[in-house]
Amino acid sequence: MTGTVSARKKLRFDDHPLDGVEDILGRQEWHYARLNRNEIFMDLRGQYGSYNILFLWEDDMAALQIGVEYHLRIHDAAYQEACCLINEMNGQIWAGRFVLAGETMIPTYRAVHLLRHIQTGREMTNILEDLLTLTIDECDAHYPAFMVLASEKTHDEEQLALALMPVAGMS
Repeated sequence: MTGTVSARKKLRFDDHPLDGVEDILGRQEWHYARLNRNEIFMDLRGQYGSYNILFLWEDDMAALQIGVEYHLRIHDAAYQEACCLINEMNGQIWAGRFVLAGETMIPTYRAVHLLRHIQTGREMTNILEDLLTLTIDECDAHYPAFMVLASEKTHDEEQLALALMPVAGMS
C-alpha cells in the first residue's frame, strides 16, 4: 500500500505528555534529562538492579514508547536459552515485550501506548503514572531470570523457573 499519513490530524495537547512524565519523575525525586521536546532519559535503580529508561513521544500517532534497558549483559553461551525465555515471558505479559539484540546481548523491555483519546492534565498524569509503575514492575519481576542468564555459571531449567517465581518480599 502506498500513500501518506498526512490525512491524520496532528494532535494538539495543552500540555505535552512528557511534561506529565517529568511531573511524575520530579515528585519521585528521580534524576532524568529532557533530551528534547519528545525524549526523556533516566537511569533508575529498581528492586534488583539498574535500568536505562527512555521515554519517546510520537506526535502523529499520539504514542508514548517506553524503552527499558537492563544494566545486564546476557552471557554469549546463553543466547538461545535467553531467546526461548523471552518468548515465554512475552506470552505472559499484557503491555509490552522483551527483546534481546544479538549484537549487545542486553535485555530490553519495550512498550508503546497509544494515548490519542486521553485528555491532558490529571487524567493523563494518572495514566502515565500507571504505565510507569507497570513498566518498572515488569522489569523488576523478570530481573532475576536475566541475572541467571548473565552469569557464566551453568544453569538449568529449574533455576530459571525459580528465578521467574513471584516473590512476596525480599530478605
